[in-house]
Amino acid sequence: MKKLHYLFVLILLFGAQISFSQYSGAKDGLAVRVVLPNYQYPITKDFLEDDFTSGMEIEYVRSLNSFLNLAIPFRINRADLPTNETGGIKNVPAMSLDALLQLKYFKPRQFFNPYLYAGISGMSENLDGVRLAVPVGGGFDFRIARHTYLTTKAEYRLGFEDLRDHLQLGAGILVLLGEGESDDKPAMTDRDGDGIPDAQDLCPDVKGLAAFNGCPDTDGDGLTDGEDQCPTVAGLKEFMGCPDGDGDGVPDKDDACPTEKGLASNKGCPVRDADGDGIDDKDDACPTEKGTRETKGCPDTDRDGIADREDECPTAPGPRQYKGCPDGDGDGVLDKDDRCPTVVGPASNKGCPEIKKEDKETLTFAMKAVQFETARATLKKESNAILDQIVDIMKRYPAHKLRINGHTDSIGEAPANQTLSEKRAKACYDYLVSKGIAANRMSHAGYGESQPIGDNRYKDGREKNRRVEFDLYIE
Repeated sequence: MKKLHYLFVLILLFGAQISFSQYSGAKDGLAVRVVLPNYQYPITKDFLEDDFTSGMEIEYVRSLNSFLNLAIPFRINRADLPTNETGGIKNVPAMSLDALLQLKYFKPRQFFNPYLYAGISGMSENLDGVRLAVPVGGGFDFRIARHTYLTTKAEYRLGFEDLRDHLQLGAGILVLLGEGESDDKPAMTDRDGDGIPDAQDLCPDVKGLAAFNGCPDTDGDGLTDGEDQCPTVAGLKEFMGCPDGDGDGVPDKDDACPTEKGLASNKGCPVRDADGDGIDDKDDACPTEKGTRETKGCPDTDRDGIADREDECPTAPGPRQYKGCPDGDGDGVLDKDDRCPTVVGPASNKGCPEIKKEDKETLTFAMKAVQFETARATLKKESNAILDQIVDIMKRYPAHKLRINGHTDSIGEAPANQTLSEKRAKACYDYLVSKGIAANRMSHAGYGESQPIGDNRYKDGREKNRRVEFDLYIE
């Protein structure tokens, strides 16, 4: 056993010499171990030092991922193989080659790294064929240098043949191969000199506070300058770091009256409203008269959106294109100028419909159709028919008025003719009134012989001159 101790020390020294290669995510490792197989323990269940033989194992380890390794150990040893279950043994040379899968808990700088493993083994006894076994075990690696470990393991090997189950212990050195990372911590950099490492500093080029991960808060209001809309003036978080000097809920930067409490709807200024219409005097075009916001504080009696002072019809709603005046019948003639506001008519006739051709002809015909007793103002009965037609016309043109003008020929004295013409016009007027035509819609006058339309020297001319004219018109 002393020889085994010396061998273990030599392995340890060898591992220490090669352990100064660097490690950085190295996936490969090489282990050299002293192994102690014990074939008697499965039979006797006694853990005796004399039942152990010795050997050496070289193992290649490959990291598959954060939790698994593949291990390939090659072993040469002397073995006390049982020949029966009553203590018979034979000491022979043996060697084996395993394929193992290790379940590990490993960190590069961790001192203690445990693992479990299982796999398949091929073993030759005295170079006499190959026998299979299933090794199951666990181990511990103890870090003794930057990438050098003291490795220990214990396994139970299940043989496929009788009397070949056995226990095996091992200890040695594991070296991780490849480029490595230094154990020395990288030097801390702090470009802005605020005592916070650049790796942790969210503002590495500007001095700041640890409470804000290295970012500054110039005005000390609890918001970093990057979040603060007013970084040089202390303010409130609800206003993104901006102050509200008058406490009206409108931050000073948006407040047109920062020293007077006001309304947000009025840009932070108080409402001054002399006429009480809810519109600030400075925005009120009529500050002493109640009005609407739509008309800039000026009154709008008809509520058509046009201030009374600009509305030509302030008591009747109308469109802006007509300066606030309505056009009820939509004929383009404003009601205020329309003598027939509910009936469509041209502007040339003041918004009233034109007199129909047949009605004009009736009025013209009436000049000679209305007959009187000779030299008198008494209507003949045959005149009633034409006068009744005029009554109908007057009813169909309610906005129109009627002039009734009487004329005579030149027979007789002029004063007598004048009086006669007046009486005859009045007679027609009275008839129409008797038929329900309003008196204020009509006028009557006589012109005697002063306006002849024919030659009084001849009978035909005198007949034309003896007439009553009916002139229908719009005022």
